[in-house]
Amino acid sequence: MQSIHLFLLSILVLSSFFVLISSNPVHSVLFLVFTIFNASLILFFFNVEFLALIFIIVYVGAIAVLFLFVIMMLNIKMSSSKMFLYYPVFFIVSFVVLVQIFLVLEVSFSDVSVVDTQSFVVFDVLSNIEVIGQSLYNYFLCVFLLAGLILLVAMIGAIILTLNFSSARKNELAFRQLSRNDNSLTFFE
Repeated sequence: MQSIHLFLLSILVLSSFFVLISSNPVHSVLFLVFTIFNASLILFFFNVEFLALIFIIVYVGAIAVLFLFVIMMLNIKMSSSKMFLYYPVFFIVSFVVLVQIFLVLEVSFSDVSVVDTQSFVVFDVLSNIEVIGQSLYNYFLCVFLLAGLILLVAMIGAIILTLNFSSARKNELAFRQLSRNDNSLTFFE
């Protein structure tokens, strides 16, 4: 289990590194999506299913897709000669930040002792999503329904804003189309 965790962490660091050094913005967004998927896999391994699903739904489903559409709509032309000038600064800053993170983690986890998990008695077998769902539907049902109503109003408002209300509508004249004869026909040459 620890080897899988370390493997996922190394892929997470590597994919986040490629987000920064990728010269193509579309590739950078795709590496960002891959990084978020790796982070949610790590959260699944820690039995934090709700946060993992929220990462996938919110960050990949909304924000990363929005980034991808914006980047694809813009006509970005990057000169690759200027980009290579910032690589040494990026490597130095990222190395300093990683060393500081590892030092903080080492200090914070130095006092942690290993606890025998066999001695604990399991009282409840509900997962995180089930506990959050139970508390939402039991204690916060009115707030949950109000949030759904607000989202419905926002969706209807977005649809109305995109409609084009023009008074010059072209209607079909079915009687005129069905009552054609040889005198009203026009031939194009």
